[in-house]
Amino acid sequence: MSGRLWAIANHTFKEAVRDRILVLFLIFAFAMMAASTVLSWLTVGSELKIVTDLGLGALAIFGTAIAIFIGITLVHKEVEKKTIYAVLAKPVSRWEFLVGKYFGLMLTLAVVTGLMAVFYTALVWWKGGEFPSHLFAAVLLTYMELSIITAVALVFSSFTTPMLAAVFTVAVYVVGHLTWGLASFVDLAPGAGTQSLVTVLYYILPDLETFNIRSRVVHRLPVTTGYVVDAVGYSLAYTAGMLALATVLFRRRDLT
Repeated sequence: MSGRLWAIANHTFKEAVRDRILVLFLIFAFAMMAASTVLSWLTVGSELKIVTDLGLGALAIFGTAIAIFIGITLVHKEVEKKTIYAVLAKPVSRWEFLVGKYFGLMLTLAVVTGLMAVFYTALVWWKGGEFPSHLFAAVLLTYMELSIITAVALVFSSFTTPMLAAVFTVAVYVVGHLTWGLASFVDLAPGAGTQSLVTVLYYILPDLETFNIRSRVVHRLPVTTGYVVDAVGYSLAYTAGMLALATVLFRRRDLT
């Protein structure tokens, strides 16, 4: 990472960790994880499964919320405060500004994900000390999913308002977990035009369900190293494509 990219990423990280919404999301995430221990008391013999399921679910949900609601404002805040003009007046290109912002948020998400994972691990230890197999893989794949969501949020924030960017990103997130159904819907869609549209959506939208191995971890089912490697590779490739698209759109944006 070049010095300019690191400077922008570091500034974005420091700005993000001071954001009150980040602290609020963390508090709710910790509360949801802690509540899982209360719910586990209502079950017999499945306490650890309840804690594991709700803990990993909270990590994914609140991590996604942070990625979306901070990601959609990365560009808008700079434009609104007019600080972007001072940055771009220096020998910093638009793509460096955008990618630096992305890496700064990903650094923030790494810290947040790490804190939630540590808190969750402490709860698991408190409930019995037996850690679910492939726990690290579940956290890693959740983080790789967040990298895609962040890139998608950056694409929309590079050319539209934060409100619309949030709506579009949430839509991609929801549909991204349902892409398996799009393949089945192709043959059922009325008309060739609709079928073509569904097919295009199936191939261009991210398959986010690939990163959801929570049920396997809860039930201690095997997760192969090859699967994790393929999922990470898919995330990196898709993220690179989204960043390239965001760069193209941002270059064409009129900032005056």
